[in-house]
Amino acid sequence: MRSEAIRRARKAVKRFRAVLDLAKGSIDAESQEAMRTAARDLGRRLSPLRDRDVIMELLARLQKDTSGRKNREAIRLASMVLSASQAIPTSRDHREDEAIVMAVGAKIPELAAWLQATDFGKVDRDSVIDRFEKAWRHHRHCFFDRVRDDDDLSRLHETRKRVIRLQIGLGAIRNVRSKSIRREIRRLKTVAGTLGRDRDLSLLEDLITTHADRFPDVEPRARVEAEIRKRRRILQRDSLRNGREASRRSPKAARHRLETWWKSASKRPPSGA
Repeated sequence: MRSEAIRRARKAVKRFRAVLDLAKGSIDAESQEAMRTAARDLGRRLSPLRDRDVIMELLARLQKDTSGRKNREAIRLASMVLSASQAIPTSRDHREDEAIVMAVGAKIPELAAWLQATDFGKVDRDSVIDRFEKAWRHHRHCFFDRVRDDDDLSRLHETRKRVIRLQIGLGAIRNVRSKSIRREIRRLKTVAGTLGRDRDLSLLEDLITTHADRFPDVEPRARVEAEIRKRRRILQRDSLRNGREASRRSPKAARHRLETWWKSASKRPPSGA
């Protein structure tokens, strides 16, 4: 399916960027920036397709899960309004979408080849731990140090990106301490999941606001907006709680733990010895 191809391509791009983040400062800066920019641009080409699919799926799910006949009818009306306004077109040239996916897919092996040709000789344990500590500080800052503004979509989206970046970065070094790092990855996935669902709802909320004048009556639009706000409050509460739990250690403590794990791993006998 096209949506699955988009998901896989976006995941590959995110992994590529996570590896670059861990190696930043240890490889040629010009090459690192060029690869980062190329990967970012590929992700941006896929984002509108991903968002459009998510909005359609979200509306269908809301209509199914929302309690109350009037609320379900209001969501059905919202779906019709957005489709009629071409905000989420139900009929389009799928060949154009497929061409974008194929073009991005063709570029991913080029990124992989680019990565394989890069000299990672200067990337050592200490430099990776330095990058990890910085990523942890940024991630933790999102949940402990910032004044929260639940209407700040860009801040929430940036927080989610940082959580995902840290999660994927940990995945790249999970062999250092497989069981413990996998546990951290699961915690971060939980945080990213709630932030992602909140972002999807915020995208829908923004579309409804943009096309508010197309609703024949204020009441159904108000019902949909109230349902979205209720769900977002729950998700944001869970994101804050889970985020603080996942990042409860200070950057210094997180660094020390990773250093301890890495030293222990270096003392283990090779597999099969």
